[in-house]
Amino acid sequence: MAKSKYSMHYCAYCHKETKMEVVGGPNADGQPGGTDAKMWYRCTRCKHSALLDRDTSQRKAVDEKLDRGAATEYSATKVFSVGQTIYHSEWDDLGRVVAKIKTSSGVQAIAVSFEKHGDRKLIENLATEPLHEHPTQP
Repeated sequence: MAKSKYSMHYCAYCHKETKMEVVGGPNADGQPGGTDAKMWYRCTRCKHSALLDRDTSQRKAVDEKLDRGAATEYSATKVFSVGQTIYHSEWDDLGRVVAKIKTSSGVQAIAVSFEKHGDRKLIENLATEPLHEHPTQP
């Protein structure tokens, strides 16, 4: 039976599990066999190429179950790091931070992959400034 030209892998550019096309042979040191052999794959969505393990069971921990006990509750005033597990109480959903983003207005944000709500962007490190009352004139 012939090997398929496509397989499912995590794309670091799309931040999703996508269908990848095999575009290259074994890794550069010429080791054709073994479980640690790598192949060049191209994402069918964004067309970026990556050198990935042939063994798909050693992919990034995208499929691992998130633990509610180890999750940090989301708040727009907190700062998060990539790979951190967060819990969004309004959505009752767990997610993992996959990227940090700076918006065009200069606000910091995070890209989070949630279990129920999919990929979302959330604001982080939002400064809470007290409201200044304007003095009233008598």
